[in-house]
Amino acid sequence: MESRIMVWIVIVLIIGIVVGYNVHIALSKPLTTTITETVTSYATLTTSVEKPMTITSTTVVTVTSQVTVMTSTTTTIPVVTTKTITITPHRVTVIDALGRTVELHEAPKRVVSLAPSITEILWALGLGNYVVGVDEYSNYPQEVIELVKEGKITTVGGYWNPDIEKIVMLKPDLVLANAGVQPQVRLLDKFNELGLKVVYLKADATRNIYDIYSDIRLIATIFGVEDHADELIKSIEEKIDYVKSRLMKANATSVKVLVLLGPPSWGLWTTGSGTFLDYVITSAGGINVASKYNGWVRLSYEDILMADPDVIIVTVMGLDPKKVLAEIASTPLNKTKAFKTGNVYVFTGEADDLLTRPGPRVGDAILLMAKVLHPDIFGEASREDVVKLGSQKSMAEIRTLHMVNEAVGVDVEA
Repeated sequence: MESRIMVWIVIVLIIGIVVGYNVHIALSKPLTTTITETVTSYATLTTSVEKPMTITSTTVVTVTSQVTVMTSTTTTIPVVTTKTITITPHRVTVIDALGRTVELHEAPKRVVSLAPSITEILWALGLGNYVVGVDEYSNYPQEVIELVKEGKITTVGGYWNPDIEKIVMLKPDLVLANAGVQPQVRLLDKFNELGLKVVYLKADATRNIYDIYSDIRLIATIFGVEDHADELIKSIEEKIDYVKSRLMKANATSVKVLVLLGPPSWGLWTTGSGTFLDYVITSAGGINVASKYNGWVRLSYEDILMADPDVIIVTVMGLDPKKVLAEIASTPLNKTKAFKTGNVYVFTGEADDLLTRPGPRVGDAILLMAKVLHPDIFGEASREDVVKLGSQKSMAEIRTLHMVNEAVGVDVEA
């Protein structure tokens, strides 16, 4: 009798083991829990996290005897939790260069830029594919020129006279305007009347590097690419630090410099303190001879001769550098130390753009200025768009051009 009971016990144990094993197999498949969370973002992310879960299964089998057999199986199985982040267009509120509070309900997809420096910032942040319109002076990077030629980007006028009708036809969801140009500032009421969303950046009102960083961060915030702004600013700072460290290591002496915006016949306009150009000059180891004035100022020949700059730089737009140098040679500027030592430079093309655009290439502008002011430390500014007095074939060529100017009646003493 006892042997029969033992046989039944063994049979029940075998059945329990088999049942427990099948339960383990059935439960070994991952259990999936889905959690949906809505956040303000620009991408949809799904993450899976495996968490261990312990499940205990109990099997009770009763046989026709006076013995009840119970088996217990403990199984640990993985549970996969899937987290889905659902995107909603972000809402951003910014304060622009005019002190206006502007709210944007989503990242812009069609943007019009009204300043070359703004256009350059957009491209430097990787946002060029959203640009549908630019001012007629935006020419960097080269891709901008190509897209305009292909008709994929429309020019909407210049600094002083943006074409409102063209802007409206482009149906932009954001216009980035220049707070440093009063005609653009005066268009604010018109923009509002037409229902155009506009944000003003400092652009030509830039006073120093921090204003440039402010413009970069403002645009980055609007588009939700703040990390790109951090990277861009870091690269700019590295270039500026390079120049400053070289100047400090060489114990360089500051050089007096005059920057003229256009040839003398344009009126001897220059830059005083509190301007982008003044910042570039001082950062490159120079002393701006017009720094006692604030903003943009028109000098006289007497003012310049009293300051007697070591270096004169003339920025021109599309003019022949040789003719500009010939004009300078025919004016009282030929009495300055800069002229007598051959340190008169004409910046044209990209060099002109670098020096006059408060944008992401400011580090390159400072390095170029440093090469002009301190060639012994940084090497000569050897590029086609920088022409130096004395680098012409001969001074006779300049004198010939001077005589041509006199023959056609150019008023060089104005």
